[in-house]
Amino acid sequence: MPEGAPRIRPVAPGEATDRDINMILHQTEAGWWQDSRMWGVIAHVPEALRGWMHLIMGTGPIVGPVTWELMALRGAFVTGCHY
Repeated sequence: MPEGAPRIRPVAPGEATDRDINMILHQTEAGWWQDSRMWGVIAHVPEALRGWMHLIMGTGPIVGPVTWELMALRGAFVTGCHY
């Protein structure tokens, strides 16, 4: 595996069989995250991606960007992800 290559190939926007998953992946390219790769990996389990988006859209207005970044870093640390 080449250095920096993902262990799981992300589902690219437009590749999913579910229309709503493709819509979500397109939104992650244009949204504040500007990167659909992490979401594309989660999209291999559509219910997981829908759940994440429900969480983010429900708490996004309440949790500031610094707290979001700290949450992401903590999640990466706990799971061993090289975020």
